[in-house]
Amino acid sequence: MNAGAVYPSHVGRALLVLVLGAGLVAVTGCGSSSRSGVVIPPATNNALLSGRYAFTFSGQNGNGILAAVGSFTADGRGNITAGSEDVNNGLGSLNLSFTGTYSIGSDKRGIAVLSTSNGPATWQFTMVNNSHALLVRFDTFATASGSIDLQDSTAFSTSALNGGYVFNFAGLGLNTGNISMAGIWTMDGAGNFTAGVLDVNDTGALVANSPLSGSYTVTNAANGRGLATITSGNGTQGFVFYVVNSKDLKFLETDSLPITTGEVLQAAAGPFSTGTLQGNFAFTVGGESSSLLPLAAGGLFTADGGGHLTSVILDDNNNGNVITNEQFTGTYSVNSAGRGVLTFGTLQFAFYVSASGTVELVEIDTSGITSGFARAQAAGPFGPSTLSGNYAFNLSGTNLNVFSEEDIGGTLSSNGSGGISGTLDINNSGTLLQGVGLSNSTYSMAANGRGSANLNSSPASFVAQTYQVDANTVLILEADNLRVMTGILQK
Repeated sequence: MNAGAVYPSHVGRALLVLVLGAGLVAVTGCGSSSRSGVVIPPATNNALLSGRYAFTFSGQNGNGILAAVGSFTADGRGNITAGSEDVNNGLGSLNLSFTGTYSIGSDKRGIAVLSTSNGPATWQFTMVNNSHALLVRFDTFATASGSIDLQDSTAFSTSALNGGYVFNFAGLGLNTGNISMAGIWTMDGAGNFTAGVLDVNDTGALVANSPLSGSYTVTNAANGRGLATITSGNGTQGFVFYVVNSKDLKFLETDSLPITTGEVLQAAAGPFSTGTLQGNFAFTVGGESSSLLPLAAGGLFTADGGGHLTSVILDDNNNGNVITNEQFTGTYSVNSAGRGVLTFGTLQFAFYVSASGTVELVEIDTSGITSGFARAQAAGPFGPSTLSGNYAFNLSGTNLNVFSEEDIGGTLSSNGSGGISGTLDINNSGTLLQGVGLSNSTYSMAANGRGSANLNSSPASFVAQTYQVDANTVLILEADNLRVMTGILQK
């Protein structure tokens, strides 16, 4: 994770909730001895994972949706202890305990083998640094994407959570289609949500600009676990959460439906106005179209601080039908509560701005049920040389060949002049491909930060549009007719 920046764990993923079929087959890469066909890398970088961490992931298993949050302690020597995981898999919320082992290789790709009170689990993860990793659930019976973040135990109290926060949750709605919701609230340090407002798109049923109230409490001072309830025009919803620090919380809904998960981040400081959103931004969103087919989009826009959007570029992947480089102008507004609305073309998004610069987005028109985020771009111009070095990689969404979820982790290395190498770990609906090497892979990057990439390997190739935030962060939209996915590169 970039110093001073917080990125949502869902990273705008194109979530499509589907039921996995039985009889999924594990396909493994070659290598040394493994558990369930997964190769354990030589332990050359285990010290990178040391301390207490919170995690979250969302995806699917044999029951349908799979979403989880939790916490664990890593000793820097390959052992995981004191694990606590809350899971909602469509059969009700469970709190599990777990222990395990992990091994991190020379390229910072790692495998964790866990024993939970509900059975085994395997994670593939790639360390960005000691504080942050990108995570893929790597089992034949479950696939998901998420993140791991170092916790600050000084924030493990109700009183430490004090001030304005924005949130963005997504998952399975009341009508068993996508639900996307975002908003803002104040946490008063005494266990109450006040001055809250949210927007919800539940399979096309909109709840816009609804007042929100509720309560929260940190129930475990050892691992930062807490409980929360919110009431709005979307009804009453219950959540479990884990504290990363006083500015970042990982939430999971505990209801039978909806089932959502996402991040809560410290809000930008008020007073709010159109000037709250100003500058050049890159963004991705994902979810479903109004026809309930997988949909993802990405692009760029410029906000002038006075309510006008210029230089809007949109790339759209609607169930494999890709339209690129659409260009628009638009408008936006921000009210005194911190809720904004931006409009371009036929699209309209409610947005909420965090203190770290993340702009939480939820679609509120009738053409799609998507959510995601935008980030302010660093000063340009960009070019091939501004994308250089080693990056952790995650891509998540729908593989249209099997019409089910695919999650990809690993590392990419850019040479600064258009060439890419790397290693991918792929979970395609329970079919595992580990240690997949790239060959003859290339990228481009224009001055405005919009680029493209062609990632080629023997089992699969990927065509992507990319949007550079800064030297450390690039957002990704899969832009071919085989997949609908979004993702991220983090240096």
